[in-house]
Amino acid sequence: MTYSILRMIDLMGEQFPLLLHAILERMPVLVAGEDIELVDDIAESLTTLCSHRHKLVFWRDFTSESEIMSVWEEEKHDYEVNRTVVCGLSGNLRLALDRITKFSGWILALPLGSTVLGIEVGEKTLEDLLSHIQTTSGNCGILRVTSPSSIAFSLASSIDSSLDVEKRIVSKILIRKKQSLERIRRLLTKSLRGMNVSDHIINAVLKLEDEAEKLTQDVFEEEINNYVHAARRAVTLLSRIRLARELGASTTLTERNLYEAIGWESGELSDLIRFIRAEWHEDFSDCVKIGALSGLGAWVDSMWGT
Repeated sequence: MTYSILRMIDLMGEQFPLLLHAILERMPVLVAGEDIELVDDIAESLTTLCSHRHKLVFWRDFTSESEIMSVWEEEKHDYEVNRTVVCGLSGNLRLALDRITKFSGWILALPLGSTVLGIEVGEKTLEDLLSHIQTTSGNCGILRVTSPSSIAFSLASSIDSSLDVEKRIVSKILIRKKQSLERIRRLLTKSLRGMNVSDHIINAVLKLEDEAEKLTQDVFEEEINNYVHAARRAVTLLSRIRLARELGASTTLTERNLYEAIGWESGELSDLIRFIRAEWHEDFSDCVKIGALSGLGAWVDSMWGT
């Protein structure tokens, strides 16, 4: 069983934007449940929430912390290199606990009630790992899996975010999915009109569950990429602002000027700054503020040739 984007949205409801927020900000996410195959399946499925990143699987693609840290160091020095998301499966949990100290960007499966390479995985294991992650990597998400149709997500610590971007993404993909399916059904119904076919055949033709999942996946990836590309444009602009500041200019951008320049319109500025920090290891919080210099908008426009 593979959990599609649509299935996760249906199962999680209002919790899904929070899960998406955690994945986008590369918080460690612990997938905990008693069914090994199920928690592994969900852990791997969560990597589809960041299709713009390169998936690495512990013990298949790398086996030591030095290897994954070298990947992160390459990210810090090259904006163009693929960002990473790491998946750790149940069978390698003991090895991960022995070899890894920082789990930023990891999605880690914990098979509660099972013994993995001599370690009994229980609630104490989860509590100890959670405490360790909060000390070394900051906040952490916990996805509790009690059955294939019952999953619940929470964060170890509260966050200061409206989740506007994540909620907007979910809203847009559900609306666009509904509109696309309605158009397809209308065309199919029209093509079958006047034909002497049974209701069974008509229902089979109009059954679009697979198409709904594919549409949701396509639109979801499109919306995520739109956000990532807007953030990348912000990185280009803000790096120039930083350079100007280092040369002695007291230059800053307002939220309005920044959003107009990068062609983005939703979400809080603080969320965008945190996403940039997680994705590109850059903190531009000193380059933006409310009430920036008047006339800066024209200078920003000139950067894009407008």
